[in-house]
Amino acid sequence: MAKPKKKWGQNFLRNRGAVEKIVAAVEPQDDEVLLEVGPGEGVLTDKLIDLGRPLIAYEIDPVLAERLRLRLGARAEVRNEDAVDAALPDSPYRAVGNLPYNVGTPILRRVIADPNCRRAVFMLQKEVAERLVANPGDEQYGYLTLYREMFASAKILISLGPKSFYPAPKVHSAVVVLDPRPPSYSSDREGLLSLISISFRMRRKKLVNNLIGWRELDREGVVRAMVAAGINPDARAETLGLPEFDRILVAVTASRGDEKPPASAGGFSFPFTSSRTT
Repeated sequence: MAKPKKKWGQNFLRNRGAVEKIVAAVEPQDDEVLLEVGPGEGVLTDKLIDLGRPLIAYEIDPVLAERLRLRLGARAEVRNEDAVDAALPDSPYRAVGNLPYNVGTPILRRVIADPNCRRAVFMLQKEVAERLVANPGDEQYGYLTLYREMFASAKILISLGPKSFYPAPKVHSAVVVLDPRPPSYSSDREGLLSLISISFRMRRKKLVNNLIGWRELDREGVVRAMVAAGINPDARAETLGLPEFDRILVAVTASRGDEKPPASAGGFSFPFTSSRTT
């Protein structure tokens, strides 16, 4: 049994039923490889190999990485790499992982924004999972929800209590299945993310107040854009969906005469911090 290392946020999955459900949700196609983030002791790894697709596993812990290499041999490509520096596959892939609570969000964001990702099945803190699948008006709804909406659909597969892990974390966990999809918005991606981010900086404020100063807009300019987008100027960000934010940005861009780059499915990256092992 491996000794968990706190510095890497290691909480090893012990729930065999959860392992079976996670692996069953991957559903790889013939042209895809598998990417496992933080294989740890290899509980998921063994079952992923049985799916019959090439498997790449990034393990930051050198001791665990060496153990996996010795045990798995040529059946999996185990890389002792920090995920900050590890390149994502350059061909279609499906990602699986028990992500560390402290860096799970940036890992998820980078993977679902990658044009080669076909599906991601990630274990996350339950609170984060609920934010991913929230709806406008929900308490959990915010920037992460809309970011996910821009890149992928999401559903919670299962929820797990602390006793499913060793050592037991202080919070509950959930497995989320994310399926990347083409852009559903017409405005510039980076501009839309900027708009959503600034809109939630003080979520209880009216949206117009959050947007004053963004792109040098004054109150009158913000109100004009919201009205042009068909949105009540008294609205708060937490009540709006992605289509509404898209329309606001289109209206702002048109009012300023800015040139609007097309929405793109690739080439967007975020810092990819080190992973917790499963």
